[in-house]
Amino acid sequence: MLAGALVALAMPPVTTPAHANPESYEWGRRLGRDYRDAHRITRGEGVKVALLGSGVARDVRTLRGALEKEKDFVGTPRPQRYYSTLIAGWIAGDGADLTSGIGLAPRAKLLPVRVNAESGDPGYESWERKADWDVLAKGIRYAVDEDADVIAVWPYSSDPRGRVRAAVAYAHSKNAVVVASTSDDAAEERYPGNAPGVIGVGVLDEKVRRYKEYTAASSSITVSAPGTKHPALAPGNKPWLFWGGGPPLAWVTAAAALVKAEYPKLTPAQVGEALAMSARHPKGKGRYDAELGFGIVNPAGALKEARRISKEPVKIAGEPAVADGAYFGGDRPGKVRAVPYNLAWLGGFGGLVLAGLVLAGVAIRVLLRRESGDATRA
Repeated sequence: MLAGALVALAMPPVTTPAHANPESYEWGRRLGRDYRDAHRITRGEGVKVALLGSGVARDVRTLRGALEKEKDFVGTPRPQRYYSTLIAGWIAGDGADLTSGIGLAPRAKLLPVRVNAESGDPGYESWERKADWDVLAKGIRYAVDEDADVIAVWPYSSDPRGRVRAAVAYAHSKNAVVVASTSDDAAEERYPGNAPGVIGVGVLDEKVRRYKEYTAASSSITVSAPGTKHPALAPGNKPWLFWGGGPPLAWVTAAAALVKAEYPKLTPAQVGEALAMSARHPKGKGRYDAELGFGIVNPAGALKEARRISKEPVKIAGEPAVADGAYFGGDRPGKVRAVPYNLAWLGGFGGLVLAGLVLAGVAIRVLLRRESGDATRA
C-alpha cells in the first residue's frame, strides 16, 4: 500500500535547545555562502519545480506568485497540506524573514501535486486503506507532462508492477530531474528513490553526521543536506519548525533547480554528476561513502561543474559501465517531525546549526537582504 510523509503534530519541545559546535558552525556558514554565491548567477528563473506530496497551501505569504495550480490525485476533503507547504517555502519562498524559510531557489515556479494525505486529514484512514497503487506514478507523469524541470518526491511506494520506475524513466526521457529522500531502513526497497538515475538525498544532524533516525547508510545517497530544525510558514501563515527528511529534500531540489535554470539542456544524469562532483565531503573532496554520499550539497560548486559538463562533447551511448542494480538513487523518506513554534523560543533553538541560517547568521543575512525585495513575482 502507498505510504506518505506522516507529520507528527506535537507541542514544541521543552528541553533546552542544543547550540552550535565549532565544526557545525563552520559548515553552516559555508553552506550559506555556497547558496549566496549561487544566487549571484541564478535564483532559479525559468525553472518549474513539481513537489509531489500532501499539497501546498495557497495562503502562505512567502509563496505568492510562485505557485501554479495544484493537481490533486487524492481527493480527500479539507486537506491540511502542512508538510509539503513547509518544504515549498524553503524551495521557492521569497525568503523575506527567518521565520518563513529562506527560498533557496526563490525565482522558481512551483507545481504542487497532491499524491498523499497527511495523517490528520479528514478521511485519511479510509484513503490509506484504499490507496491507489499507481498514484505516485500518475503524479510523476503529470508533472512531466506539465513541463516540470525538477520533480521533488516526498512520499514513497512499493512498486510491484514497476509503474513508478517506468514513470521515472519517462521523466528522464523528457529531461526532467527526479530528486527523492532516502530511506531510514536500507533493507526496504521503496520508490522512486530506488529507481536508477534518481538523486537520493541523505539527512545530516547538527554534528555533520548522518542523521540515523531519518536516513540509513546506503549507496542510495547521492548528496546530503541538513535535516535539523528549520523554521517555515505553515498554512494560515503559522510559524512552524520541521525536520527529518523534508528540509534536505528542499536543499537538494533547489540546488538542482539552480543548475537547470542556468543549464537547461543538461540531462538528469549530468545534473546528478554536477551535484555529486561539487559536494563538500568532511573527509575531503572526491570522497564517497554510504554515510553522506558525495557529501554536503554545494550549489555554487554544482554550477561550476555544470558549466564544465556543458562544454564537454556528447558521449556516444554504449554498454553501461556500471551494473543496472548499482546506482545512486534514494529510497523511502524516513520519519518526519513538524511542530508549531513561537519567536520567544525560536532564537534559542539549535536546529539550524548546520544550515547556518540562524546561528551562522552573517552570510545568510546578506542573502536575505538580497531576497527581501522579491516578495512578488511576475
